[in-house]
This record gives sequence, C-alpha cells and structure tokens, in this order.
Amino acid sequence: MMKIGNGMVCEQKQILSQNQVQSLRILACSNQELNDLLTNEYIENPMLEQAAPQKDDFRTNIESVYERGCPGRGSFDLTGDEEEEQRKNDIPSRPADLLKKDLLMQLRRDRYSDGQWKLIQLLIDCLDESGFFPMEPGEVARFSGYPEQMVLRCLEDLKNLEPVGIFSKDLSECLLRQMEQQGMNDPALRAIVRGYLPDLLKGRIGNVTRALHLSTAQVRKYIVQIGKLNPRPVMNAQQQETEYIVPDILVEMKNGEWDIRLNDRWMGEYRVNDYYVRMIRASSDSDLTAYLKGHLERARFVIGCVEQRRRTVLKITREIVAQQEPFFRNRGRLRPMTLQDVAEKLEIHPSTVSRAVKGKYIQFQYGTVLVKDLFSACVPEQKNPEGVSAGQVRGLIRNLIAGEDKSKPLSDLALERELEKREIRISRRTVAKYRAELGIPNSDQRRYLPS
Repeated sequence: MMKIGNGMVCEQKQILSQNQVQSLRILACSNQELNDLLTNEYIENPMLEQAAPQKDDFRTNIESVYERGCPGRGSFDLTGDEEEEQRKNDIPSRPADLLKKDLLMQLRRDRYSDGQWKLIQLLIDCLDESGFFPMEPGEVARFSGYPEQMVLRCLEDLKNLEPVGIFSKDLSECLLRQMEQQGMNDPALRAIVRGYLPDLLKGRIGNVTRALHLSTAQVRKYIVQIGKLNPRPVMNAQQQETEYIVPDILVEMKNGEWDIRLNDRWMGEYRVNDYYVRMIRASSDSDLTAYLKGHLERARFVIGCVEQRRRTVLKITREIVAQQEPFFRNRGRLRPMTLQDVAEKLEIHPSTVSRAVKGKYIQFQYGTVLVKDLFSACVPEQKNPEGVSAGQVRGLIRNLIAGEDKSKPLSDLALERELEKREIRISRRTVAKYRAELGIPNSDQRRYLPS
C-alpha cells in the first residue's frame, strides 16, 4: 500500500550567478574569441572605451583604396615611347594570371563570339589590384574599338562572377553587392555604405548619426557589419590555401629565464570612459544616472574578468612550462601531466585549468602546439619512475606495427615484450586497449590485409 506524505530534506546546491557564468566564459575564450566579445561589449556599452586601439583590417583596406584612388584611369592616355614603356610595366604577374584564368573558367565560351571573348579578356586585364573596374564603358569603347553596347553586355556578365564584388566601379558598389548577396537589406546600413564611407574612415561618426538620425551605438554596430565585408574582391581569389595559427600565449627564453606573456596587444586595451563617469556625477537626471551606472558596473565587471583571465592563464602556463621544461628546451619528451597535477600545485580546481587552456595555442622556440596537447596521463602499471605518457606508448605501438613483418604480424603479447625492451612495462590487455584505440586490427586480422 502506497503512502503519501510530506518530508523535509536539507541539501546543499551551488547555483552559479549570471556574472559567474560570464566570468567562466571569458576565461575559456581564445584571444580571437575574447576580441570578438570585447568588440560587442564596446558597441553596446557607452561606458567602455578602447585605449590605443589596433587599426582594424577594414579601415586599413579602405584607407589604401582611397589613398590609391583609381589607378586604372589614365593608363591608356599615353602615346609613343611612354605607351610602350607602360605596356612593358603592365605585364600581368602570376597572381593576375591565376585570377584571369579563374574568371574565364566561370564563363561559357560558346555563348560569346570571338570578338566578345577578346573584349572580355581585355576587360579583365583592366582590373586594378583590388579587383575594381573604375573605367567608363564609353572610355573602353573608344580605345578598344568595340561598340559600347558590347562593352556594357560583357561587363554585366563579368559583374556576376565570383568573388562577389569583382568588376565594381568603386568600394561602395563592391560592398553593396556583397550585402545584397548576403541578404543585408537594412536601409540605414545601405545608406551609410552609399554615402558615408569617407566619414567612417576619418572617424566622423557624428556626421553619420546626425544625417541619418541614428544613435552612436547603432552606427558602431553597422561599422562592425561593414568590417566583415571584403573591400578587396581580389583578396579572395588570390588568397593562398595556407592557414596560419595565431598563438594565444608566447613563451621565450630570455637571459636564462622564461618570459611568458599573452599575445593580446593587437586587440587594444579597454577601460572605463572618464567622460561618462564625470557625467554621472554632474547629471541631475535620475533616469540617465541610473542608465549610466548600470553600464558602468557592467564595464568594470568585464574589465575585471579580462584581467582575472590574464592572471589565471599566465599562472597556469608558468606551471605547465615548469613541469615540461625539458620539452620546451627541446631536451626531452613530454612527461605525464594531468589537469589535476597542475591544479593541485596551484591550489585551484581542475575545471579552472581546463577552461583556461581550452582552444589556446602556445608558441615557443621549437614550435606551436595546443596547450591541451601538453597534458597526458601516466601509463598504468608503468614502473619507470619518470613515467611515460599514454600518447607516447600509442605512438610506439603504431611504429612497431608499421615496421613489422607483414607475413608475421606482432601479437599483443609480442608488442608487450617489445615495449618491455624499451623499459615500458604494461600488460598485454593494456597493449590491446591502446591498439584498438588506434583503430589497428589484431595480428590475425592484419595477416590478411593487403600490403
């Protein structure tokens, strides 16, 4: 018979506040993720200002576009010896050849007459180094001898090729076409791109806010969106496939001591805006004061979290380097080291170590590695007091099997004995476990595999 009644249970539960969750999130950020987070905070919070900001890629690129102007103009106004010299200097480089080939491959040759095909190649040769086509169709018609209508038709087809924005007349048209392709249809954003790029370049945000009746925060958001577009279409077409890792932590030996620092100077330094702090003290508007105080508290919290992250990551990295010093000096292999080992040494929780190293790369004299790859457990049953990591044992097993006689594959027992010769003493069962983790079949199955 079931009885229903009331009872009281006393138990402890730890519930993380929103601020604690945010602090842990910031700790787990890589430098790039932290930069994105701080950028969003800067846009939303008027109490944050960026001291000595790093010049962003978008501003750098559009600066060079404006400074250079339209280099395509005037190239065909030369005569005689000057024209011959200009032609010699205009021989396409290898990247230009690749771009031309890529653009032509996107077109169907059978859709064009021989004359149109020659004109298309001429138009491609007229692109400037950013992928813009600043010349007027009538100008092209005059120097090339082709009808203006043919030039217009060929240009229309070329503007539909990849990368999006190629053959645009100027930067504004290039960005607008990318926005259209990405479904960015905000009228205010389009108005900024059409008429206010020079103001953004010179930092005259006030001109934009007054003309379009927008808040400063909204214009900042639009600047971030514009910055994600590509101001130089040719960059996509000529970009090399090589991807480079930007390290989060730099480790260097200087004067016999380790110099350990975060690679974060490029993102600038954030601080509280003194102007608005003075406004809080002077303002008699209670609503405005409450609004600014709320954002001030948020700004101080974020700045504090970033500084705490810096101290925590550096402290953990120093301990890792101390425990793995032979590896960082290129004088030995990685030693077994767990999150618990580092946490106990620093008297912090292992989860803090895990978050602090998540997704972060460390660069030292002999390479760049993920910090988490420096951790590994000691192999069970290993009698060597120095210990050998499980990853090292797996690598040895893989190498032993790779070098075995394919007609007489090594059994797990034979692998155990081979490891013992190398002073690594583990059981056959552990050998079998590591072999299976490597995805390698047993000796009977390997015997029938094609060589």
